[in-house]
Amino acid sequence: MDTVIRGMRNVLRSPLRLLLVVFLLGASLMLVAAMVSLNSSAQQQLANVHAEVGTAITINYATNDSQNAGQSAGQQTGGTGQNGRDFFSRFAVTPIPSSAITKVKNLPGVASVEESLRRTDTDNALKTSSIQTPDGRSISIPATVNGISTDAAHFTLAGGSTPTLVSGRTFQTSDASAYVAMVSQTLANSNSLAVGSTFPLKGKTFTIIGLYTTDQQFANNSLVVPLATMQSVFSVNGVDSITVYAQNYEQVDALAARLRNTLGKAYDVVTEASTYANTINALNTAQNSIKLALIVAIATATLVIIFAVFITVRERTIEIGTLKAIGASHWQVIRQFWGEVLALSVVAAIIAVALLATLGPVVSQAFNVSTPTTTTTRGGFGGRLFGPGRALFASQAANLNVHLSSASLTFQALLIIVGLGMGLAVLTSVIPAWYVARIKPAEVLRRG
Repeated sequence: MDTVIRGMRNVLRSPLRLLLVVFLLGASLMLVAAMVSLNSSAQQQLANVHAEVGTAITINYATNDSQNAGQSAGQQTGGTGQNGRDFFSRFAVTPIPSSAITKVKNLPGVASVEESLRRTDTDNALKTSSIQTPDGRSISIPATVNGISTDAAHFTLAGGSTPTLVSGRTFQTSDASAYVAMVSQTLANSNSLAVGSTFPLKGKTFTIIGLYTTDQQFANNSLVVPLATMQSVFSVNGVDSITVYAQNYEQVDALAARLRNTLGKAYDVVTEASTYANTINALNTAQNSIKLALIVAIATATLVIIFAVFITVRERTIEIGTLKAIGASHWQVIRQFWGEVLALSVVAAIIAVALLATLGPVVSQAFNVSTPTTTTTRGGFGGRLFGPGRALFASQAANLNVHLSSASLTFQALLIIVGLGMGLAVLTSVIPAWYVARIKPAEVLRRG
């Protein structure tokens, strides 16, 4: 304790230098603690984004995507043709053959594969309700028939809507080739249908096993049937799109590259991560900046305390020589300087704590990331499952707003400040030890 008190007194010999050194050292320690906190926040946000993105990769024929783009342009004018019957002409697409699906399933890194098919009821077997176009016109469109595989974990209706089961049940494995359907509540009401009712479709009689509601008017005139049944009824050998799931997020890009090489340019291979590219890039950039600032802060703190200790020892050569001449041991002299360095670090740590408590949010704002991203998130079909642990339907538009947590005075930050301060004190104690060992009292006194 006497050593620390004596060290405090010696530190106060040069008040101006003391203020400059402890402020620079305190600011550096504060930045170190703030950067560690922000780096942890950035890592957590990246983990959250990766979890939100998922591992889905969508495969479509490139020509089909071109047709979809053309149809989307037509959608802005409310469709074309009589009563908008050509509105969903994009569903007359080239199917992806079974051979391509087999290739995809056999690729290494593929965790699961889901297939989907979508067509319109061109026979108008079901009466549909009118929808409002963006320009206020009312048009009538045919019912949309969706086919999904029995092991489907996710499915998207027209417009990216999220269906909610309100009556009946979802598909079971035994329904794979059965003539059963789930129908939107709106479409059922338009045709006076209920669970258990039957209706004709392409010369076959289907039984309704469930009713659902949606949040999109385009999906209100829709129904869902098992994929194998739909392929048979519509005489389609293949599917419209394939959704491939990688084993984990880190393998998504590599798997997408293998899919592109395997399938060729005839197919568009799109990952969900592309939707979040801006957010992920912004977080990576922020994290790199934070790591650079962390390195600079640690280097600055180290250089400041080394410079302060070296100058102090150099100025007190005569004092060191005198102490050794009157019988002080190396350890006694070193212990005195170590007490001064420790006192310096304690004062700097106190300043760092005060700076972090007051300026932490300001420092955090300089590294903040705020990138709203509109994307597609996957949810459940009214809590009902298609199979063990599988959600049937799943897509809705959402905003992902990512930002880093503010750096504040926490127990972890306090430990970092105190620990680094003490560590630097121990490290720089090597300087007086080396310098004291080299001093010869007789030469010092002779020069003095």
